Amino acid sequence: MKIIITLFLLISGILFSQNQRFVYEYSFKMDTLNKDKAEKEIMNLDITKEGSYFYSALLITRDSLLNAEVEKGKASNSVNIDFRKIKHPKVNFRVSKTYPGLETIYHTSLNASNVAVKEPDKINWTILPETKSIEVFKAQKATTYFGGRNWIAWFTHEIQIQDGPYKFCGLPGLILQIEDEEGTHIFNLAGSMKLKDGFSLIDAKTAEILLTKEKFNKLWNEYLQDPAKNIKLMHSSSGMSETILFDSNTGNPLTKQELIRNKETRAKEFLKRFNNFIEKDLYK
Repeated sequence: MKIIITLFLLISGILFSQNQRFVYEYSFKMDTLNKDKAEKEIMNLDITKEGSYFYSALLITRDSLLNAEVEKGKASNSVNIDFRKIKHPKVNFRVSKTYPGLETIYHTSLNASNVAVKEPDKINWTILPETKSIEVFKAQKATTYFGGRNWIAWFTHEIQIQDGPYKFCGLPGLILQIEDEEGTHIFNLAGSMKLKDGFSLIDAKTAEILLTKEKFNKLWNEYLQDPAKNIKLMHSSSGMSETILFDSNTGNPLTKQELIRNKETRAKEFLKRFNNFIEKDLYK
């Protein structure tokens, strides 16, 4: 995956700019049956004086394409969106932090619901004397144990922002690189750009259910036991009892039992392979 972006141009501008986007390449190995295969996603860390927002860059592209299709449909009085033409993110989580306290919230979806999980603990770092150069910056090493993994980070004092990718923050400078000791989740800073004045953090205005980590883990395990639960509940309602759904590949109608069985089979096959989450403790 390649991105074309102005890389580390103005250190002083980065230091004092209130609205800044740092772009990271995220390499991850979620498929435990194919550990040599690494997926990649470009992630944005948008920073304002109020806080930061970390998310897949494809969310911006996807939303722009969807809005364009909707506007096109309005002009022709017919909205027909072909979702196959729209590239969807591989990463479905987002992380928001508020300044100056660095309150951190994990946003994702679980069993068809949008959920938000507040991180209750601060990350405890061990800062080491070891340094190295990353692009034009002098970086210093730090380590931590977080989410069931040991992590190695490289941060720079030259960018006085105590933030970084995902939930990682609290070091005396921006995190340029961080990876777990197994090398299955790796974040590398790839570039930066100044955001326009008046820029505000992306905030999906979708209603979310606020959960503790313990409650999220309980619901996650309930989902593993019954991944089609939401479909069963939906079809038990009077409003859906007479609804006819069709197979997207064959065009043939599906019975409720076939729909549930297909959902269960797809979910179990997916989860059997893609289960190497960043936070082992959250998805245990």
